[in-house]
Amino acid sequence: MLGNTLMKKSLIPVAAGISMVLASSAAWAHGESIRGGGAGSINAVGAAILEEKVLGLRWDARRYAVFTDQQMVDFKADGEDVHMHSSEDAYFITYGFPVNEDMDIAIMWQYNNFKGFKDNGDDFANECFAKNPPKKGDPSSIKCLSPTKESPGAGDTLVTGRYRFFNNGDHQFASVFGIIIPTGTITNRTDNGEIIGTHNQPGSGALTIQGGIAYSGHITEKVAVDADLIHRANTIGAKQFRPGNSTQFDVAISYGHHNKWTPVVELNIIDFKKDIEQYEVKKNSGGTSFYLSPGLTYRISKSQSIYANYSFVYNKLGGISNDEKYRFSLGWNYGFGS
Repeated sequence: MLGNTLMKKSLIPVAAGISMVLASSAAWAHGESIRGGGAGSINAVGAAILEEKVLGLRWDARRYAVFTDQQMVDFKADGEDVHMHSSEDAYFITYGFPVNEDMDIAIMWQYNNFKGFKDNGDDFANECFAKNPPKKGDPSSIKCLSPTKESPGAGDTLVTGRYRFFNNGDHQFASVFGIIIPTGTITNRTDNGEIIGTHNQPGSGALTIQGGIAYSGHITEKVAVDADLIHRANTIGAKQFRPGNSTQFDVAISYGHHNKWTPVVELNIIDFKKDIEQYEVKKNSGGTSFYLSPGLTYRISKSQSIYANYSFVYNKLGGISNDEKYRFSLGWNYGFGS
């Protein structure tokens, strides 16, 4: 995985299990990037370059605080266009491979599913509310809310590359570059038959470019650090919707690469600008999310590992948003040739 004796001594015992360099991820919906684990992390990218081909599987489950139907009607009475969903599940397959000792590439495919979606401002809702004006505390126009039980389908494809430009044995730095290709589903419909807003489609219809810098190093022989700073710029996607550009910082501290069990704790911060739809800035969008994510990796063998983590979430979002309450992730990695 690394081009120096010290780092190899510390990391090779977990081989592909810690070769999660680009095999783990988090759903990129709502402005968040797909990410990959570094030397001992689960979410932080890190700068430890792959030495072998790696296959990864992952499930991310995100759960949200939801508004009551009456709250959605009350928002409409105040002229607020609000949508929400109760859960989001994303499933990933990643294939990563080295290009040379200082560069690797990973391709990630995903399948997404949003559940419990409601909107008070799509065409169906607007037409119904025009005939049944919303009033605060009055449930008579609840029927005008536009529901969607599920919105499943293929997500967009991410291609990520890293180039390590500094490596002195104790510290490594790499540039991170990538593109999210709009291969996902963008034609799912609400239960009333109209196209769902792009924010709750499995795909985006948008092209996203991301770039940044990543770091991997050791505090002690047993304690490793992975970190990254990544910026993403989005083009206009389906239905003239453009997610706000975002900047993300991750740092992970892990302990005991020689052991079968590797505990890790991560801090993830994502700041996103407001979305634009139909050339109009969406005031109920944008903001900053903070994730504190303890996790654990178990090395099954030199070639396989499994991992899990749980994220405590604090949101400081713009306007009216149904906040993410928590997230948990499960994953498996296999290294060819370990």
